[in-house]
Amino acid sequence: MRKIAATVLALPIVAIILLSALVRRPGFVKLGLMAGAIGILATGLLFTLPAQDASGQTLPTFAPLAPQAEPRNGGTNLALDAPFQVQFTKPMNESTVEANVQITPNLPVKFRWDGTGQILSILPASHWAAQTQYQVLVGQNATDQEGLVLSKQINMTFESGSTTAGTITATQMVGDQISPATAFQVTFTRPVKLASVLLNFWMRPQVPVTVVGDDPTDGASQVFTMTPKDTLDSATSYVIGFADGVLDSSGSAISPIKPITVSTLEGPAVVRFRPLDGTSTSDTNQPISVRFTVAMDTRSTAAAFSVTMNGKALGGSVSWTEGNTVLVFNHGTKLVVGSTVVARVSTNARSAAGMRLTSASTATFGVKAPTVSAISYGGGGTVNAKWKASEVYYFALMNCTRKGGWVTRSGSCSTETHHTLPAQNALILDSVISDKVSRRYAQYMADRRILDHYAYHDPGWRLCNWGGYCSKLNGENIASPSTSGQAGMIDIEIFYQNEYWCRCEHYLNIMYPYFHRAGVGVWVSSTSGRFTVRVSIDFN
Repeated sequence: MRKIAATVLALPIVAIILLSALVRRPGFVKLGLMAGAIGILATGLLFTLPAQDASGQTLPTFAPLAPQAEPRNGGTNLALDAPFQVQFTKPMNESTVEANVQITPNLPVKFRWDGTGQILSILPASHWAAQTQYQVLVGQNATDQEGLVLSKQINMTFESGSTTAGTITATQMVGDQISPATAFQVTFTRPVKLASVLLNFWMRPQVPVTVVGDDPTDGASQVFTMTPKDTLDSATSYVIGFADGVLDSSGSAISPIKPITVSTLEGPAVVRFRPLDGTSTSDTNQPISVRFTVAMDTRSTAAAFSVTMNGKALGGSVSWTEGNTVLVFNHGTKLVVGSTVVARVSTNARSAAGMRLTSASTATFGVKAPTVSAISYGGGGTVNAKWKASEVYYFALMNCTRKGGWVTRSGSCSTETHHTLPAQNALILDSVISDKVSRRYAQYMADRRILDHYAYHDPGWRLCNWGGYCSKLNGENIASPSTSGQAGMIDIEIFYQNEYWCRCEHYLNIMYPYFHRAGVGVWVSSTSGRFTVRVSIDFN
């Protein structure tokens, strides 16, 4: 043993001798000797390292975690065709889980798993019973993919929702009567298949109707419109209802629908004049309009309409809007302040179906001096809406126009106008449309220095996919003012107002009676030191 130890200790000494000899050796010989010396030196050092005793050390051990679970949805009011979901903490052996699921009250179910094997969806084979509490039990013999059983039995409960209900209404009501041109709508609380509506709808006296749902794919229609193929008889009572047996999209029977009984008008009638009978207008250019209960025969009704100012006939032109239900008269001269104006429709006016007015209708109004009111402009904005003050200000300008006023160069709202369309109720400023649609598209255009309705899909697509408003009834105005401030917003509205003579798209969108809300977006982008302002207004 001593001899071996002496040899080991000598190894580094040999390496040192070889290294010292290198200084006297040239070329590749020196390199070879150097490599050998280094190897001997390293070997010697390794042999001289002290030995470590590894015996007696205990390695840590870990017990595998058993799977657990909890409900992922449920509670109350689960839709009758919606799945109840269970969330597991580990990927599961699907067949063992399914074999250990018990549902009380018992009913046939189907199982669906997500891609991770951790979320189990339990679907009724047809549908859950309405307003029923279910108990879902997952037995402890269910295992994960490693064969480990649940840490404990899983016991969960949920309550199913109520049955689908429906309500029937008429689309054209005048007081407690309906127009002969009315349609009927049934609105359900959950989707219903078109075939079920067609099969169970009835009307007495029987009238052929066309039925369409609000979802063209017939996958999620909740509102169905029943339109008679011919105009209903005047002064006639109708009963509209549904037979028992209507099923919703889950296959569940719906609650009984209460029938409605309605009576048609005796003939076309005047709803109102504008200006209203007995009022005064401060707009010397005030268009005069009359609204009827049904679409009118334009020729006979225009001939039956007349206007006088202080007893003298007032000349002008007649046009129609809103499906020939509104006659608009634009006189060829300014109304005289202090005068009395009388508008009249005689019984020679007929509906599009040929029914005459049952009685003549008249409205009398006065003319007073025009007035001007200020529209305030506030400052400030937010992180996500830097030019919100301008958005709100523009919306106020637009509503001035829509309600029958006229925006002036100073930004005031004047009662003296050049309108060729009737005044409408004010629009509602919708923050969802502003935040998610209008401002977003204004930024899109400003960043690219473009002005295009269709640069990113179309206005209807953006309202639906960005804002959630998927009605086919929509409109959009866009603009590129020179400034994002008060002056720029005034320029926009005056530009739109000046389309009154042709009733072009911008002016028409502002005055369109079927729009109820709008959003406004203002955005300024800076590119190479140049500022680009874009404004987007979306109507719905």
